[in-house]
Amino acid sequence: MTNQPTSAVAEPLRTEATDEWVLPVSLTEPGRLVPGFVPWAEWGPLRGFFYGLLFDREDLIRRTNCDRPDCSDAELVLRAYERIGERALPGLRGRFVVAIVDRLRDTAIVARDPLGTHPLFYVETGSSVLFAARLQQLLEKPGVSRALNRAALADDLCSRWPDPQETFFEAVRRVPPGWRAVISGGRLRLNRHWDPMPEDRPVRWLTNEQTERFDEVLDRAVDRCLGNGPTGILLSGGLDSISVGAVATDRARRIGKNPPWALSIAFPDPTCDERQRQVAVARDLGLRQHLVEFDEALGSRPLFEQALELSQGLTAPLLNAWQPVYLALAGRARLDGLPIILTGQGGDEWLAVTPLLSADLLRRGELFELAQFFGNLRRSHTLPTLALARNALWRSGLRPLVGLVLHRLIPEALKAKRIERLLARDPSWVAPDEELRAIRRLRAEGALTCLDPPHGFYLRELRTCLDHTLPSWEFEEQHEVFRRIGIRFLHPFWDPDVVEFLSRTPPRVLNGGGRTKGMVRQTLARRFPGLALERQRKVRTTSFYQSLLFRERQALSDAVGDFPALSSLGIVDGRAAGAFVRKALKQPSHQINHSWPLINLEMWSRAHG
Repeated sequence: MTNQPTSAVAEPLRTEATDEWVLPVSLTEPGRLVPGFVPWAEWGPLRGFFYGLLFDREDLIRRTNCDRPDCSDAELVLRAYERIGERALPGLRGRFVVAIVDRLRDTAIVARDPLGTHPLFYVETGSSVLFAARLQQLLEKPGVSRALNRAALADDLCSRWPDPQETFFEAVRRVPPGWRAVISGGRLRLNRHWDPMPEDRPVRWLTNEQTERFDEVLDRAVDRCLGNGPTGILLSGGLDSISVGAVATDRARRIGKNPPWALSIAFPDPTCDERQRQVAVARDLGLRQHLVEFDEALGSRPLFEQALELSQGLTAPLLNAWQPVYLALAGRARLDGLPIILTGQGGDEWLAVTPLLSADLLRRGELFELAQFFGNLRRSHTLPTLALARNALWRSGLRPLVGLVLHRLIPEALKAKRIERLLARDPSWVAPDEELRAIRRLRAEGALTCLDPPHGFYLRELRTCLDHTLPSWEFEEQHEVFRRIGIRFLHPFWDPDVVEFLSRTPPRVLNGGGRTKGMVRQTLARRFPGLALERQRKVRTTSFYQSLLFRERQALSDAVGDFPALSSLGIVDGRAAGAFVRKALKQPSHQINHSWPLINLEMWSRAHG
């Protein structure tokens, strides 16, 4: 007997007009009908909620034998769940939060999209769990503590994030990318629903013939992004954004859509000024372009002053200090009716080959391949040869192998030594509070990398791209900042099918042509023969960033003083931290970089303490 919908949503939820919702789920009766905080769809004994963007709707309609092409996204997900159960979740594509209440099993499932491009947070409150796309929505609920997570804030100052589920508020946690929360039997459990490289089995490397399908996979990812309204492409002069822009332009014209606008920032520093290439690419693709001067985007106020103001209104300290500039650029795009902006994010993670491949090559005795790999790095980066050699051959080569041997011989002693070394590298002014020091010592083990990865160091590093807190935090920040002006970012290189394809592509193929990102480099060199993209090296904004910090040094130093907010929390010794910042801001150097996270955290803590 075919189920019929008993209570469908009036309109399909395919936009993010508002995310002011909280989803409550009872721990004791998860299958019970949930009060009307959100619009639900029903399909037999199943009740569902879907929020965000669902890709591949036509394919899902076909696979679920749905005879109503206008049915809601939530109902489509319920139909898929009815057919194959929880195995339906990893097959969903898009940027979304989905909830399924199975009344027959008395179970509720709340999941985040495979790569976490849409946020999802939760808090346990007695006999229920509350979920929301915005952390602020949970903090405003009665009984939810607003206490700051002191250990997480202190560890953040030391670039350490041992728990990918925690936030900077003690009560609120995140559902990690590609994970689901399952409420059943009075318990809340979290686990993965999507994993492109399961740790319990060897990787299935693609054959040479299979790797030739890369263009097809990337085309499909870009098509998914183009189907959600007029688009722009955040176009730098780098390979990743140029490749997305080129594919998006070709695909849009092929399927009868307007090509994207090119959206670019022109940096005034010659070390990172890519305007010549940005203009040339937009011209060759025939794209209309907003090329905005950096100073014009900033307006009359300095960068870090605006960054601090923006940070204080967020539920986590601002991660990307350039956001005020890109917020101005996105505002222009929105005025031109472009609610969707594509980026090249994910290219560094999935197209490039981590230097830790050196350890695997040394372990297998493949010295000729190691020499080739080092040559690739030299041709692709601007770092001095000696620094590259130290990183590729020692830090990412011999040292991991030494650690592996010691781990097998003296695992407990080595772990204790690693924790001591980890904590010894922390600034002396962090965590003067003894109780906080003890908590951080217990947490330190969670920040240690695996010394004997079952499938090698290269794949261990790829897993970091999935599991690390920072990518999730970056997506959450984008969502929170740009939702205010009605902009959504979509990232073809973070498409699950692209990620799965590239994670199974042999490193020698990724480095085709003797340089990093060879899979797109040669294609782009043929597409834009006058830009020398086949020889391009990565451009960095480091020196410009340092000069801007130096320019604002006095105002920043005066604003934070001796860090009263962080001092009152026991997170820093205020006088020592103030002395460190004043010394670091004296000249634009590498040391000055470490002052910004501390200043940012102080001002954020004042706003939320």
